[in-house]
Amino acid sequence: MKNILISLSGNCSTNQNLKNIEFTEIIGVDGGTKHLFDRSINPDVVLGDLDSIDTLLLERIKSMNINFVHYEVNKDKTDFELSLDSIEKPSEKNIFLIGGEEGEVDHLFSIFSLVTNFEYAENLTWFYQEKTILFRKNITIQIEKGSNFSIIPITDLKSLNILGAEWELNQEDIKAGSSKTLRNLSKSETVSINCEDGLFSLIY
Repeated sequence: MKNILISLSGNCSTNQNLKNIEFTEIIGVDGGTKHLFDRSINPDVVLGDLDSIDTLLLERIKSMNINFVHYEVNKDKTDFELSLDSIEKPSEKNIFLIGGEEGEVDHLFSIFSLVTNFEYAENLTWFYQEKTILFRKNITIQIEKGSNFSIIPITDLKSLNILGAEWELNQEDIKAGSSKTLRNLSKSETVSINCEDGLFSLIY
């Protein structure tokens, strides 16, 4: 599948080497465009209501003839939601997020809420600080032995299995919001997590 990168406003401290990923489209969301320039990445499009873009950043965007989509401040959707809406055939894309760190707590919660309710949430990967956040129902990851990871049940999880961890599960039903699957530890370099039905967030 093709790869899309969305850079959100707010802080961005990920050390992920984005140059190792080939992106077919790069979207700067308002002030999040700065995170791209800081990493020597040029966006294909910048969108937003200009509430977090300073004058110098805006002038740089205009001088590079980057496609800019301006929205009014008073609107029914956040700039992030509009960026997701702008993606053609999202079911066929891997969508990577950077930025969106810290800031006002309602902003952070709105990002997480939007992602978890996004129809194609399983296509999303969020590089948040030193962590990777995934939204899946089945996944196998390569991870350093002895590393911490957490599973957050977004919905009820039916028959959850966890293999390769200190605290493994075998076909156990987990309620949405349960803390039972937080702060686990990898016993090997491969951890597999799957359920028959439901959606979880994996943070590692």
